[in-house]
Amino acid sequence: MKKGLGLLLTTVAVLVITLPVHAQSILPLTVGPARQQIAVNPGEEAQFTVKFYNQSDAPVSGYIKTADFMVDDDLGTPRLIENGAQASPKFSASVWVTLPYDRMTIAANDKVAVQATLKVPANARPGGRYVALFFEPVSPFATQVTESASGIVPRVASLLYVRVNGPITENAFISNLFAKSFSEYGPIEVTAQIANNGDYHIRPRGSFTISNILGGVIQQLPLKEENIFPDAVRVFSTSIGEKWMMGQYKVTLNALYGEKNQVMERSINVVVFPWRVASVTLLTLVILGIIGRAVYKNIVVKEASLEEELSAEKKEIEKLKKELGKRE
Repeated sequence: MKKGLGLLLTTVAVLVITLPVHAQSILPLTVGPARQQIAVNPGEEAQFTVKFYNQSDAPVSGYIKTADFMVDDDLGTPRLIENGAQASPKFSASVWVTLPYDRMTIAANDKVAVQATLKVPANARPGGRYVALFFEPVSPFATQVTESASGIVPRVASLLYVRVNGPITENAFISNLFAKSFSEYGPIEVTAQIANNGDYHIRPRGSFTISNILGGVIQQLPLKEENIFPDAVRVFSTSIGEKWMMGQYKVTLNALYGEKNQVMERSINVVVFPWRVASVTLLTLVILGIIGRAVYKNIVVKEASLEEELSAEKKEIEKLKKELGKRE
């Protein structure tokens, strides 16, 4: 049997499914790992372990269950699909999981490790399958939540990402890159959507870049690395550039994804022009021009006029001197 097991999140964490905030404080349970990944060949099986921790001073009893899950929003939020008929056969695998028991009790301030078996059919299609193993407590916690949360039952779940080995299709692209076409000031608010039409979840690596009309890079920011599940779209947002910019700029998103480091790229043009500052500056220049012209007329032109009058008077004096000289 050939298999690989890697923890995507090694810290113990809580994942509460369909539970309001005020009910979470009632549930004294955590689960670890919150997420883990297994790679298995078709026709083989693998074991995985999930630990449930009871942090209260009283024992907690409940059911252990499995369900498929999917991500169908642009924020990456997992949603349990307990009705197998509603799960996509392409990505479901909850029926492949065998649990050692369906009920258990966790002693006060203690933990229980559940070792489950995943058996992959020989004809399983290569690609990703997504399963949640969760604990659903019963009395007294279910009663408390029913009274305060309209009957919604809390669960703590560990997510299992199953990779069925074999050739898979990797197909992702930037479905949208948006920013306001005109802004008075920077930085520019940019929103990107990346769609995954492949057989397995991806975790793109890349960067947002803003450059001026000459191609000079103003700023470059890393793309936040997040999982994008098959048949899902994820939104990425950033704020890029400087406050004081003027002119046309290009915003580009470059990213690599998948096992073959395939490239995806998309660009948009934006214009930044601080028109109010420019208007005030222009008005100031006009006013200064008017004042300068007035000063020029009042001083320079007046001085020129006085110089002309003085020159005329000098000529008149010279003329008088010559006439007086002739008389003598």
